[in-house]
Amino acid sequence: MAPVFAALPGQTRIKDEFHTLIWSEPLPGGGRQVIKMYRRQPFYETWRRWFLPCRSEWEHRVLARLLRHGIAGPEPLWWRRELHPQYGRCDLLATRENEGAIALDLLLQQTGATPDLAPVFRLLRRLHDLGVSHGALMPRNILVSLPAGGPPAFQLIDFARSRQFPGAITGTRVASFDLRSLLHAVRGRIPVAQAPGWLAAYGLADAAARRLLRQTAGHRPGRPWRHLRRMEIDIRLAAARLGHALGRRVAPNP
Repeated sequence: MAPVFAALPGQTRIKDEFHTLIWSEPLPGGGRQVIKMYRRQPFYETWRRWFLPCRSEWEHRVLARLLRHGIAGPEPLWWRRELHPQYGRCDLLATRENEGAIALDLLLQQTGATPDLAPVFRLLRRLHDLGVSHGALMPRNILVSLPAGGPPAFQLIDFARSRQFPGAITGTRVASFDLRSLLHAVRGRIPVAQAPGWLAAYGLADAAARRLLRQTAGHRPGRPWRHLRRMEIDIRLAAARLGHALGRRVAPNP
C-alpha cells in the first residue's frame, strides 16, 4: 500500500482540501517526493475507470511523456489506486520535489518580483507542439527556481486537467485557452505591456498576438465558462482522435 500522510517526521503538508491532499516527504535515496492524493471519490468512479484512466494514472502518463521530450515538469515516480479506511477510494501520484522552487503566485505575493515570463511561453509552445493542453494554466501551477547569479528557471506542474491530442495543437482554439488563462491570471500582477514580448517568445506574429490579447480581455475564468471550455476541449479531442484513427485506416500501405 502506498504511504499516506500521517504527520510523520519529515513529512510536510502542502494542501488539504476535501477531495485533494498533497504532502511531501523524504525519499529513501535522498531528495524528497511530493505525493498527491485524490480522495473521497464518488461511487461511480469505479465504473468510470472501465473507460478512462484515473487522474493519477493520467497525470503520470502525461508527465512521463514530457520527461521523454525534455519538457520541464515534475519527474513522475509512481501512481497507485487504493481503498483507504478513512478516505475511501483514492488515487495517489508521486513526483520528485523540485526543492527550493516556489510557485509563481507566491513569488509575486511575497517578493513583488516581476520575472520575465518569456521562458514560460517558450515552454508552453513546446507543450502545444507536442499536442498537450495544460487545462489549468495559472501562476500557482508554475514553479520558479531562482539560482544564485542565474536567470529564473520555470517548471509547469499539475497536469490533472491536461489532454493529449494526436498532433500539435499550436495555433488552435484549444491552445489559445491555455494562453488566455495565463495572461488573464497575471493581469494586475505583472505589467501587461510585457505580454507582446511573451507572445513573441511563444511564436505569435504581431497580428495574432493583438487578437489574442483582445480575446484575453473578455476571458472569464470562473464557472460555468471554465467547465464549458473543458467540455469543448474534450469534444475537440474526441474528434481529433477519431479523425486520426480514420486517417490511419484509409492511408495507403507504404
